[in-house]
Amino acid sequence: MPVAKIHALEGRYNEARLRKVSGAVQNGLISALGIPPEDFFQIIHVLPRGQFLHTPSFLGLDYSDDLIILELTFISGRPREKRLALLKALNDGVVAAAGISPDDLLITLYETPGENISFGRGLAQRAHISDKNVQAA
Repeated sequence: MPVAKIHALEGRYNEARLRKVSGAVQNGLISALGIPPEDFFQIIHVLPRGQFLHTPSFLGLDYSDDLIILELTFISGRPREKRLALLKALNDGVVAAAGISPDDLLITLYETPGENISFGRGLAQRAHISDKNVQAA
């Protein structure tokens, strides 16, 4: 159930380029996490310069106006190796699709228990996933 939030600077990404980024994010989730293709939830924020602020460099990385900040929220319980593979798959895919520097994709993963998510009707349809993780621990 990943929910992806894609944040980019206004004027840097037209609709076609945003579609490529969106597709690359979904493909990365499918390949790295094995989510079904119909598990598709994305929010794309195109922000004016005054609302999309970042440092020009950090940790030896250089950021341009093409910087994309990608936030992913999904149900907790995936092993560390899967999460690391996801970061790599997303960077490889988005960089190729958008034609940006590998430095220009900042990714943040947020994990939450299944009982904290409702896909509708106020029901926690994936609460059992968190129950399995607690029992296995």
